[in-house]
Amino acid sequence: MAAKGIGGDKLSGQVIDDRYELIELIDSGGQGHVYRARDKKEGDMVAVKVLKQEYTDDVEWRERMFREARALSLLTGTAAVKVYDQKWTAEGALCIVMELLTGVHLDDYLAALHRLGRQLSPQDLEALIAPIVHTLEVAHRNNILHRDIKPANIYVLEGGAVRLLDFGFAKFTHLRPMTRYGQIAGSPSYLAPESWGGDSKVLDRRVDVYGLAAVIFRALGNRPPFVGDPITLLKLATRGERPSLHALRPDLPAKLDDWVQAALAANPDERFDGVAGMWNAFKIASGLKPAWQRS
Repeated sequence: MAAKGIGGDKLSGQVIDDRYELIELIDSGGQGHVYRARDKKEGDMVAVKVLKQEYTDDVEWRERMFREARALSLLTGTAAVKVYDQKWTAEGALCIVMELLTGVHLDDYLAALHRLGRQLSPQDLEALIAPIVHTLEVAHRNNILHRDIKPANIYVLEGGAVRLLDFGFAKFTHLRPMTRYGQIAGSPSYLAPESWGGDSKVLDRRVDVYGLAAVIFRALGNRPPFVGDPITLLKLATRGERPSLHALRPDLPAKLDDWVQAALAANPDERFDGVAGMWNAFKIASGLKPAWQRS
């Protein structure tokens, strides 16, 4: 996980299982806190995600975290953040030990480019997105939906490699749903239209197609496909006109607007069926050559 120090940490100094010494709180989300830690056995620096204290005795939240660790283990060798171990704190909170990342989240990366007056080209985007496409393809083959694809969950490492973060909302399509009917999991600006209905049973890999396409739109268009408060986002995503990338970036091929229509279709049956197909269509529409055609 990302290395970014923040205040308010309560567990610093604790050693988990006589091995992982928590040094500093570096991130905090809805499910857990992430610490920079030292592996006293190997001498390496790692990240330890600790389930928040208020969820320690909650069976469903513990199950979510077990599933996150399971998902990451199944994605070994992809761009998913690497998981090393599972442990418990002295207070009984579940922990996941992961690789410690150095770099920036994609949203911060894009904001920095914007401040410099720079814009990504489709060619620039390929190195950032292609590894995520591969990771999601492997996830989908293993019956795993990420469900929260957004720039904040894509991490750009020093040197340019990327990692896909936070499988806390991951859905294993062959297991019982963890999200109760009526609950909405994900980030509104990148949420597939069918997710707004609150019935996780109807969701399939096309929710990740939509999420990743929305990230691509954000990266090239300097804004998400739709903007506004949650009610406005719900209306636009489910029945609004699809936005034009070419209008935001006249330097981009007009054919990309046809890609937007299919990649961000409100009806999942009109959307690309998988992330690989969506990505290949993007490359064709944007004029990127397949690898075998390049000199």
